[in-house]
Amino acid sequence: MMQKALESINRIRGVLGSALVGSDGILISAEMSDPQMADLVSALAASLADLSGKLGEACGAGEVGQILLEGETGKVLVLSVSLGWLVVLSTANVNVGLVRVEMRQAAKSIG
Repeated sequence: MMQKALESINRIRGVLGSALVGSDGILISAEMSDPQMADLVSALAASLADLSGKLGEACGAGEVGQILLEGETGKVLVLSVSLGWLVVLSTANVNVGLVRVEMRQAAKSIG
């Protein structure tokens, strides 16, 4: 079920890869062309989520549910899910709204 959810996200034009990461940073499942990239993304996304959570608490924003990191040439979207974090890598011109919809659908199917 997890793999199908990731495959569905990856069908969106502009999505480069996706991964399900445990809250401890351990890779659970990934759909990326480079397995080493998946491991690196997993560890860094968990760190980003942890720091974002601390920032959210310190600012009074509450628990962080999603993160959007925008760079010059791409985006990283991170969504809190029951097992940890759903991470999507994309090009800069991806339809972020569509990606978010698919990520939420995937989160439901993951549990």
